[in-house]
Amino acid sequence: MLKKILITLSLITISSSVLAYEYKIGKLEIDHPYIRATTGTNVSAGFMTIENEGDQPDKLLSVTNVSFAKQVEIHETTMDNNVMKMRPLNQGLTIPAKSKVQLKPGSYHIMFMGLTGPIVKNKKYKASLNFEQSGSITIEFSAEEAKGHYQEKHKD
Repeated sequence: MLKKILITLSLITISSSVLAYEYKIGKLEIDHPYIRATTGTNVSAGFMTIENEGDQPDKLLSVTNVSFAKQVEIHETTMDNNVMKMRPLNQGLTIPAKSKVQLKPGSYHIMFMGLTGPIVKNKKYKASLNFEQSGSITIEFSAEEAKGHYQEKHKD
């Protein structure tokens, strides 16, 4: 009986740590940063959830220290007359106070252009996120297979 209790507690602890945020800087928590694995393209997109637990908004200004791409931009995908369009957010991406912002396919994302090689599934790719209030943090994007019909349409 004690063995079953210990196993159950271990599983709960492991599950809790998987659900916990992966990175923290200031009042920001950054969860599950991942990048699309690529084949035959020189662009990829990065995604994550950023939660601002603070009382003031913050802003993701840029993504730097990227060795695997020549150019990086923060993008927004919108629908305009039933046409999906992507545009750079030159002023950055605001993370409102007491809110979460999801960078996900068909929405906000980090666009990596001019890749220096393929993005390989299960590999890690480092980059620095630069925030207006919280400063900079280096994170690792995990390369994952593309899901669904989303594919990057940018050309270099």
